[in-house]
Amino acid sequence: MSMSKKKGIVLSVLILVVGLFYYIGVEDQNGQLGSSKKLAFEDKGDFKIVYGKTQNPRYAEYNKLLESSKGFESIAVFLNGTFILQKDFPIIIEECGFINAYYTPDEKKIVICDELLDNLTQNFSYIVKTKEEVDRAVTGAAYFILFHELGHGMIDVYNLTYSGKEEDVADQLASVILTGLGEDGPKAAITGANYFYITSSEIGPGYAFWDEHALNQQRYYNILCWVYGSNPPKFNYFVGTYGLPQDRAARCQYEYEKMFKFWDANLTPYVKVQIKAGAN
Repeated sequence: MSMSKKKGIVLSVLILVVGLFYYIGVEDQNGQLGSSKKLAFEDKGDFKIVYGKTQNPRYAEYNKLLESSKGFESIAVFLNGTFILQKDFPIIIEECGFINAYYTPDEKKIVICDELLDNLTQNFSYIVKTKEEVDRAVTGAAYFILFHELGHGMIDVYNLTYSGKEEDVADQLASVILTGLGEDGPKAAITGANYFYITSSEIGPGYAFWDEHALNQQRYYNILCWVYGSNPPKFNYFVGTYGLPQDRAARCQYEYEKMFKFWDANLTPYVKVQIKAGAN
């Protein structure tokens, strides 16, 4: 990854972070700020960005640029202004030795691997033409993945009850948050969906159907459906153009409303402000 490409991604992070503050202080449907409601416990912790050790000089340089941009720190400011915690919640960017991002219940932390960010860049470089498009794609997909892992974290630290596969529920949280972030949020969700699509494996006899994740192709269509369902008139071009079948599109608004209500109801005791639905 070149230095210019790294700098471009950092700038894209900063641009999208501005949209995060669209959530802060918004009113609910009754015109009341969420800060007046009773919270589940005293807010004693913070989301904290940590840059871990790296052996690869390329990753060390990349992390230095990310740290100097304060892009992820701005995300932490957004999260700390929105959610309460009983203890600190680290979000670690580090070299892992493998391509992944994950939440660890034992340590209550999210890890975003440098190898994943590098993999995002490589994959999107194959399908978009300009450096700026690659930068935006990497940033958007990284945001979706971060909020997906945040879903796992919230299910754990808030002891939330849910039905179905946790991986699907975490995808839903990422979609709910991003569809509420102005113009750039839904684009980031779709970019995350595109990443799943372009990295999908051929389904054959040896495919891991036992895996807790849905097939990447299914995750693509789910996210596409939920973004469309957040505002069907605005995203009506998804039906056909992006390959969202009409049979599924007919259910998407209902699906989105149900999952929004789930997260809204379950997170209400733990949020300082009201979450805004994706009605941009």
